[in-house]
Amino acid sequence: MTNLRLIDTGGTIGMVPSEQGLVPGEGVVEAYLRANLPEGVTLDVVTFDPLIDSANIMPSDWNRLADLVEAYDGPVLITHGTDTLGYTAAALSQVIAPERSVVLCAAMQPLGQKADAEDSLRVAMGHLVTGAAGVTVAVNGAILAGAGVTKTDSHAPQAFISVPQAAARVGDQGKRFREDVDIGVLTLAPGLSAKALAAQLGCFDAVVLRIYGAGTFPERADLVQAVADATARGMPIRVVSQCLTGGLAPGLYAAGAQFWQSGCTSGGTETVELALVRLSLDLAH
Repeated sequence: MTNLRLIDTGGTIGMVPSEQGLVPGEGVVEAYLRANLPEGVTLDVVTFDPLIDSANIMPSDWNRLADLVEAYDGPVLITHGTDTLGYTAAALSQVIAPERSVVLCAAMQPLGQKADAEDSLRVAMGHLVTGAAGVTVAVNGAILAGAGVTKTDSHAPQAFISVPQAAARVGDQGKRFREDVDIGVLTLAPGLSAKALAAQLGCFDAVVLRIYGAGTFPERADLVQAVADATARGMPIRVVSQCLTGGLAPGLYAAGAQFWQSGCTSGGTETVELALVRLSLDLAH
């Protein structure tokens, strides 16, 4: 007998039509699963009230999900919207013990449309029944490693990839996220002024800074100084590449040598989602 917990947060997978467009439908996912449970599987259900579009996910929801997972002695299936799926998967992959079996399941089309929802739930259930360890994501009938999941298409069924990541940091398991901080995601672009960069850096408690390629940065003293001033006053700045894969190699190019002396931290191959999650954990602890 396998005892499995469903945590239904909302999202497209269980949505129904309304006059304003698709909205989360109460009990839709639960009803489908109960009618299609594998033999020997029992279902414990926790439903967010109200169900939410994943555009409304907050760090407080990550904390709630982590609590619900840790309070249950068994595998856990979380249904979730697609828009912030990568952030939630990255968050849980860092704080949930690696031996736990957790699958986040999402779909680009709701149940009943003969699209991707049914297949993703089938694959998710099959994965959980095996007791496979780790935080993973079930989308478009495939299982992806949760830490590096990112959305790459706004409509296609194959909307996600998972960028390989290093193991979760020692000591982050069991932690929770601070809910009262502002973490920004800033993107370097040609012609960005030091005044504009400094103004943006001044708005946040911490920043994920997306720079070019393998780690290049404009050879402009005023831009570098804006970053150095921010780190000097204690702002954590975690740097990632604007490229989806490949990551950073600080020092590879001369264009960026001064920047890498400004006090920033390299995120290596981290996705934006994982970099933000790790900043959030650092600020909380």
